[in-house]
Amino acid sequence: MRSRHPTYIFMAQIMLNCDLGENESLEQTEQLLALIDAANIGCGYHAGSPDKTRASIERALKYGVKIGAHPGLALEGGRGQALPTPTEFRDLLEEQIASFQSSAQALGTRASYIKLHGSLYHAVETQPTLAAVYIEFLQQQTPAIATFALAAGQFARMANKAGLCVLQEAFADRAYRPDGSLVPRVEQGAVLPHGEAQSRLKIWFQTGQIPSCCGQPITLSADTLCVHGDSPGALELIHDIRFALKSTK
Repeated sequence: MRSRHPTYIFMAQIMLNCDLGENESLEQTEQLLALIDAANIGCGYHAGSPDKTRASIERALKYGVKIGAHPGLALEGGRGQALPTPTEFRDLLEEQIASFQSSAQALGTRASYIKLHGSLYHAVETQPTLAAVYIEFLQQQTPAIATFALAAGQFARMANKAGLCVLQEAFADRAYRPDGSLVPRVEQGAVLPHGEAQSRLKIWFQTGQIPSCCGQPITLSADTLCVHGDSPGALELIHDIRFALKSTK
């Protein structure tokens, strides 16, 4: 049944985030930073470079945008490759987060949160051993830093149970399966064109339910909403979301 309330209150407070410091131009980085609340900045491994990381952090500070470390697998853009062993995953986290924090500290700041990239983000949803490694790393190395996790996902539940600060994340430009997981990028229709993303978000903002790839509605609550900067029409979609969020206040 449709909610009596035309727009959910949490929508007015949701944090808009975007992946940056990867392969986008610095001009596009600035255009996106002018519209978002939080920047998931690559650590220079799966894309970009250490110089790009520093430049992106510097520009985020200019726009007053929160920064988060965005570690990923080093090859093939961080997607579609073999997953690391638990030891390799721990080493990857330690190396990339240390590198990011070093760049941030040189500019007088620190990461506010961590968001895993690509295959790693999804691995902690489906691989309990890797999820446990990530939770242990967060507890031991970055206990004061939040982590992004798929809204209503398995990892979010595990991290909450472990006492971590979790920001549950929804995706503006990705298709969902009926179980609430994301349609893998290798499948057709995984990344939504602007018009479809816009219409789906409108339904979510009005009802608190987002249509899955099969049309089945999924009840979804989130702290933060991601738009991928490399998605078609990303800037236009972010403009539309900003307008919708302002109208809820």
